[in-house]
Amino acid sequence: MSKPLSLRLPALMLLPALLSGCLEQPSVEQQAARIVEQMSVREKIGQKIMMAFRYWCPDDQPACTAGMTELPDAASRALRDNAIGGVILFANNLSDLQQTRRLSEQIRRARPQNSPVSLLIGSDQEGGNVFRLPRPLATSFPGNMALGAAYEATRDSNLARDSGRVLAAEIRAVGFNVNFAPDVDVNSNPLNPVINVRAYGDDPATISLLGQATTQGMREQGVIGSFKHFPGHGDTATDSHYGLPVVNKSRADAYAIDLAPYRQAIASGQPPEMIMTAHIQYPALDSSQITARNGERMIAPATMSRKIQHDLLRGEMRYQGVTVTDALDMKGISDFFEQADAVIKVFQADVDIALMPTEFRTAAQAGRLRQLIDQVAAAVADGRIDRAELDRSARRIVAMKLRNEVTPAGEAKPLPALSTIGGAEHRAVEAKITRQSITLLRNQGAALPLRSPSQRIFILTPWGEQAEAMRRRFDEKGYRQVSGAKLSATPWEAQKQAIDQADVVVIGTLATGVSPVERNGDPNAPAIAPRMKRSLQAEPAPAAGNGSLVFNVAEDLPALRTRFARSLSAPPLSEAQQMRNAMEYAKRQGKKLIHVTLRAPYDVINYDDLADATLATYAYYGYENGLRGPSMPALVDVMLGANPPGGKLPVAIHALDENGQPGALRYARGFGLSF
Repeated sequence: MSKPLSLRLPALMLLPALLSGCLEQPSVEQQAARIVEQMSVREKIGQKIMMAFRYWCPDDQPACTAGMTELPDAASRALRDNAIGGVILFANNLSDLQQTRRLSEQIRRARPQNSPVSLLIGSDQEGGNVFRLPRPLATSFPGNMALGAAYEATRDSNLARDSGRVLAAEIRAVGFNVNFAPDVDVNSNPLNPVINVRAYGDDPATISLLGQATTQGMREQGVIGSFKHFPGHGDTATDSHYGLPVVNKSRADAYAIDLAPYRQAIASGQPPEMIMTAHIQYPALDSSQITARNGERMIAPATMSRKIQHDLLRGEMRYQGVTVTDALDMKGISDFFEQADAVIKVFQADVDIALMPTEFRTAAQAGRLRQLIDQVAAAVADGRIDRAELDRSARRIVAMKLRNEVTPAGEAKPLPALSTIGGAEHRAVEAKITRQSITLLRNQGAALPLRSPSQRIFILTPWGEQAEAMRRRFDEKGYRQVSGAKLSATPWEAQKQAIDQADVVVIGTLATGVSPVERNGDPNAPAIAPRMKRSLQAEPAPAAGNGSLVFNVAEDLPALRTRFARSLSAPPLSEAQQMRNAMEYAKRQGKKLIHVTLRAPYDVINYDDLADATLATYAYYGYENGLRGPSMPALVDVMLGANPPGGKLPVAIHALDENGQPGALRYARGFGLSF
């Protein structure tokens, strides 16, 4: 039996130093090959796993949801004993900056003794709606679609590079070395509930350019970036946290749209160091079938598709970096496959890292990780997983770690100061992008800018924090007669009374509901109260098809579009309809009406017959125990003329006919008014 890696590598670690005096320094790939040669099969499998520890619970309360903020001994032992390659952390792991730095240090110490490589420590720090560090403390940015709007206006890709640099510098300061960003999906479906404003827009060339610039900025700060979600999640109407979506594009459209950002980045010679897979079915790229846990045949999800991950990405596109699955606890995978079977299928597809393949929340459950590795090792032993491919995969991972100093020597270097997080330089970058993102789509009769501090203003928004952030900014600018309300907390009669008393009514809308990825990534977490009601999201598809071709039952896209056209497909007396009722009442009362679309701006077409002015922010965080996002104050500055509306649409917006089919172009990509 092989000795543990930690006992075999001290001499190996000296090899580069011994060779430097008489031979040429071995390349990173040669060093990685020598390290992997010394690994057991179980250690190679361990390198191919990234765990999450969202929660930690007493043994007698295994279903608790207490955030894990200190690494328990049982979790530390499990990481060390199984030579696990990395850990992903979420917002409920990160209570403050000092604690986060301590936690990352505890994880780094959980590597096997004398191992020449350490653990990847990652998070989804995309900026905007997907953000894990404490929002009031860190530089959160308005997000990718806002960045796309700023780029459309300025043609300055350095905005993306600076955004990537700041995001990476701040997570590096607390000990992270991987950022699962940027999202390079092409948001070609306005019904998309999970990508939406996480995309830079709907133009593949722009998305590739901004994605490359963002990862370049991250690389400059010593953080590994990751394009996602391959082969493309932008044309889905189902959230893969809840189900398994299907993309019904043709093969030609797949190459021209969804694959284009990856192809362009790889061809440029500056590919991302990591690419994350998508839990989607893409029949034009692979219609082959695999067996689900219930014995039924289904089209292979892209995460498990060898044709997509090996033949297309590695073979045809010649990508040589590391691939990682999206979280395997998402229902797009976990509803259809047992844990070990999912990991085996992922590795058979030639994906390098299985992200979150199993979970344990208590010390008593820690053996689950060893059991999983036992099952995967058995698949290697009986030939279901190719040994040579396992070795190549482990070498890619180790080489990436060596290149990025995810090593004991690299970790000995001091981290950036915590004071850089949310510091003046970073806030200036955030403010510049935010200012240049706010987009004016309508301004009938020069309704904006507002010019009289004596005007009475009423603000109605889906979340209370949005109205509160605007109210505070108005107050700072000398507008004292401003009130705000949260829609679900304000009865209709109270809304009418507030509108009656106002001169100007500001109403905000959210074009779709909030995905689990925007609320800490847990598909099993309870939904967050009425503030997250959906206004543009499709109704759930019938259970038999789960919104996809899971068991060869096609998504009824025309039906989805019809519901979208008729009522924005929201819950009964939808938030969208309630907002429209308030707008109609304000117009009947002769009030100046300003509409703010707070997420993807596709819903502008449902209100522009009423609004005197319409603005798009692409971001919805406001003020709640501190300012949680920069866009609401910047929005008010534009309303008052303190700043011009700088943004241009990064997506095209079409009218929809009565059957929900795209009709005439209403707002072109690149459209945006000025004062």
